Amino acid sequence: MKPKSKPLRRLGYLGPGLLLSAILLYLLFLRPTPIKVGGFTSFTDENTMIFEVINNGFADVKLLDVRVNTGMRPAKAELGISYTLHLVGGSGLDEDPDIEFVDIWEVPLKPELLPDEKRAALNQGSRIPLNYGVRLYNDEPITQIEVKYRYFGITFTREMPMGRFFNKP
Repeated sequence: MKPKSKPLRRLGYLGPGLLLSAILLYLLFLRPTPIKVGGFTSFTDENTMIFEVINNGFADVKLLDVRVNTGMRPAKAELGISYTLHLVGGSGLDEDPDIEFVDIWEVPLKPELLPDEKRAALNQGSRIPLNYGVRLYNDEPITQIEVKYRYFGITFTREMPMGRFFNKP
């Protein structure tokens, strides 16, 4: 059997390397962001807002920073974690023993569980996070939200879809 020539051997290494690079590029950059917004709760003054955060990715997402309006830090930003099927939204959240609020960078967002996995977690009685929400307090009405997060060790910034939830200036 005749040995392969150097150019053919290099092509044999280059082909799978390029394929792996293309897959990695798609998963990390071209694929839609793993963070999805499930819904918003805006209070009457529009200076306080809660938005549901869902991790549709394959790995944990670590929230790093939240900005409002034109890149300003809100007066306060908290991550709400629900250990039941109660969504982190609406009023009375501070009185619910199954919902806790922490600093946004303290706890990573776990990938969303399938409905059967959520039911199993509820039946176990263990405190497994099932829903997440970010509560923002600001000195003026919130018109834009931007979230900075880390996914697979890479930092991303994403503007949350504004839709009908905000009064655009």
